[in-house]
Amino acid sequence: MSSSRTALRVLLLLAACAVQSMAMQDGTYYIFNKFSGKVMDVTGASKDNTANIQVSDPVETRSQQWQFMSLGDGYYKIINVNSGKAIDVAGVSTDNGANVQQWEYGGGENQEFAVRAGGDGYVSIHSKHTDKVLEIYGWQANSGASVKQWDFIAGSNQLWMLIPVPSTTGVSTNPSPMTAGSAVVADGIYLIGNKWSGKYLEVQDGSTERDATIEVGTGTFLADQQWKFTNLQNGYYKIENVNSGMALDVQEADQDDGAKILQWPYSGAVNSEWVLRQAADGYVTIHARHSDKVVDLHEWDLADGADVKQWTYSGGANQLWMLIPGPPAPVPVAAGPSLGGTLASGLYNIGNKYSGLALDVDGASMDKQKDVELNALDFGRKSQVWYIEAIGDGYFKILNVNSGLGLDISGASKEDGANLQQYPYKQGENQQFEIRQAADGYVSIHSRHADKAIELYNWDTSEGATVKQYEFTGGANQMWKLLPYYGTV
Repeated sequence: MSSSRTALRVLLLLAACAVQSMAMQDGTYYIFNKFSGKVMDVTGASKDNTANIQVSDPVETRSQQWQFMSLGDGYYKIINVNSGKAIDVAGVSTDNGANVQQWEYGGGENQEFAVRAGGDGYVSIHSKHTDKVLEIYGWQANSGASVKQWDFIAGSNQLWMLIPVPSTTGVSTNPSPMTAGSAVVADGIYLIGNKWSGKYLEVQDGSTERDATIEVGTGTFLADQQWKFTNLQNGYYKIENVNSGMALDVQEADQDDGAKILQWPYSGAVNSEWVLRQAADGYVTIHARHSDKVVDLHEWDLADGADVKQWTYSGGANQLWMLIPGPPAPVPVAAGPSLGGTLASGLYNIGNKYSGLALDVDGASMDKQKDVELNALDFGRKSQVWYIEAIGDGYFKILNVNSGLGLDISGASKEDGANLQQYPYKQGENQQFEIRQAADGYVSIHSRHADKAIELYNWDTSEGATVKQYEFTGGANQMWKLLPYYGTV
């Protein structure tokens, strides 16, 4: 990771209020890392003292399951289900980089941890003896990367999502007169994990377009891997992608093996309704209503991006899926008060809360209609410097210092997903923005013509990520830090 990107993360996060320990329910959890999408594990599923704690691809084994037990003082012991041993900072070390291992629980403060909210459903895990956190050391994205102790900077390698490990994943045999072997789940948001590959059902490239292909990928837990299950009260479910709002669908109601599975606007058609059937060990099969064939990881492909097809049920592990309760769907919230009368006109870098990246123009271009995107902060890059000027009535124009062009909603569109670009400032309401106060020094930025927020699209943390307009939800991808620019232009 570049030092400039790290610098922006530190600037963003040191400005925030200190997080408080959160109360959580005792129980057994998978511990997923935000940076890599991998899960905390014990090397080799060892049961020995000193065995290393690492991260691995999620395969839902007992060595990847952790029992959190409250000690009654805001701290928890965290016990590996497979070994019965506790997470332990080796040698009671207080140093950054101290190794994290498993050891018989003895009540030491190096074996006790506070869990603190980190935003968007993630948490940080702090050792009692140092208040340092568990992190993936060196920002390694590979399986086998070690977990170590380090000062908290709120890096994504230090943030974890705790996914409950219910004994039946929320699935129970349905007592009503439905199809034999059918099962019910509570309406809600789920991740859908494949037993064979350990990967998760998602929409290709996070697309929001109809006809987009369904595939599997390594767990990121972004919105395109989250699926909303709604019981239709007739034995079937509609299954909608949280990111796109479109339904899981068999293309053109094809009844053949190998038929494509895609997303499509839900219309009540039988090829977009599904029955769930109980399998062993908490897994389910997912059957299309029109054909009674199942969602199948095609050709047992282990790769990211592997296709998902419809196929006759065979009972193979590539046809078995684990429904893991996910974070709640975003709920629209009211934006904070306008800063129209208080924000000083001036030069700013604009950093995104979720990714830590800075608002920029594609290729530092000076051409009109060039996309606005996000890149690692570079204080010497003029295309990342924006002049924010009050224009009255509580609104601002936002001009790129490098090009002199204004931030602009393409085509004055009022639709969710409308693109942000730079364009000569012509006083259009699609070029004027209200800046509203949010928590911890962040702001949301709303287009005047549509009253929608500018956001990091699809929660993409890569450089070059797209910025679009969307209905305000209060998500961290819609939160921005205005960092006064003190350089020369």
